[in-house]
Amino acid sequence: MKTVFHAGSLAALLACILTSEVRAQQLLSNGDFEPGLAGWTRADQVGSDGTWFLQSGTVSPVNGFAVPAPPGPTHAAMTDSQAGGSHLLYQDFTVPLTLSVATLQFDLYINNHASAFFSPATLDFSLPTLNQQFRVDIITTSADPFSLGVADVLMNIYRTQPGDPLVSGYATISVDLTAFLSSHPGETLRLRFAEVDNVNFMNVAVDRVSLTVPEPSTWVTLLTGLGVLGAYFAQRRLRQ
Repeated sequence: MKTVFHAGSLAALLACILTSEVRAQQLLSNGDFEPGLAGWTRADQVGSDGTWFLQSGTVSPVNGFAVPAPPGPTHAAMTDSQAGGSHLLYQDFTVPLTLSVATLQFDLYINNHASAFFSPATLDFSLPTLNQQFRVDIITTSADPFSLGVADVLMNIYRTQPGDPLVSGYATISVDLTAFLSSHPGETLRLRFAEVDNVNFMNVAVDRVSLTVPEPSTWVTLLTGLGVLGAYFAQRRLRQ
């Protein structure tokens, strides 16, 4: 059977493709922390003081330090303590079998009361090594949540370094994870926020955390339409 393409139908299809909205599929839950910390797991090293708290307003949850209001809408997740500790906040997510683009984004606030950042290759606050750092990683779900092992940390996304500004934020961090996640189709991975302080107080806050990919149905529609257009122009070339 020979397929006949009508110019009017093709024009309508092209208009539909050009005006189609690529809807985003969210791989994480409760990234704005409005219902509390539901969907996230907190872990604190044994002997730590403080943890990740739900924060609102313009003071920190424990020490009452002046902090900026959460960017949206009213709550953020923030670390606070009166002594040293190592504090994790993490969530597992499943990578789609196919994806065309993936973006991790979050708003980050840091207030380091020490004179500098110290970023040794450990999240253990109890060692004599100076440790005053914040980092964001994607790790395996089978790893010890506090591990920095090469086989456990699949990707480091953000890490404070000596010389960084002591106070920053809320700053929007956006990272293209397309290539990385495309190499882990169907796997369940873990997004980890880690804050360690054994030098002086430090507040770290995250808000509006999102990991988005296009909805599969949206891309199927667009690719089908583009395939039809490609077939039409190929047919025209043959006739000419």
